[in-house]
Amino acid sequence: MPDHSNWFAAALGRLFHPAVICIPTLALVLNDLPLLEAVLWTALVAAIVTVPGLITIAVLQRRQRYVYQRQTRRPVYLVAWLSVVACFAVILLLDGPAALRVCIATLIVWLPVQLFINSRYTKISTHVAVVTGCATGLWLLGKLDSPLLQITALAIIGLTIWARVTTRNHTPAQVALGLLVGAGSVLVVFPLLLG
Repeated sequence: MPDHSNWFAAALGRLFHPAVICIPTLALVLNDLPLLEAVLWTALVAAIVTVPGLITIAVLQRRQRYVYQRQTRRPVYLVAWLSVVACFAVILLLDGPAALRVCIATLIVWLPVQLFINSRYTKISTHVAVVTGCATGLWLLGKLDSPLLQITALAIIGLTIWARVTTRNHTPAQVALGLLVGAGSVLVVFPLLLG
């Protein structure tokens, strides 16, 4: 059962939530586009990828099923995966930016791996997987091009790991798995699709 008595750790969990962290990540991925185009792509992708999952979580909570319960995560991962596949199709249909296609393709690979580990073995920190995957993707795309951005990315990963363990949402092993699966998916997919 999670323990949110440490207000700072709980706040970091909300700040670095996967539905939140995707916005600045998309902004950095798309920063070469004209501002309006980048904003429209960010809004479209964020809506398609995050809204169905958040609705699924809300419906499950009404049924007294919570995401911290490992068994509850399966429908969330399945809805998220379908949302990501739909988003990828929309990006292809609208001839979206190549970097965006690669990022979304990585999610298509990552989510089943995350679901498999969660279903068969143990909970795995989605927060840590997402922040690590985002940072790794930004690094491979050359978007972490200053020491400030690099330090910020590492700090976000470290703070997220600390927050997830401190709030007892995850064990150290579960955040380590999140780190490996998040970075690993990017390190496999990006080189294949970026050439």
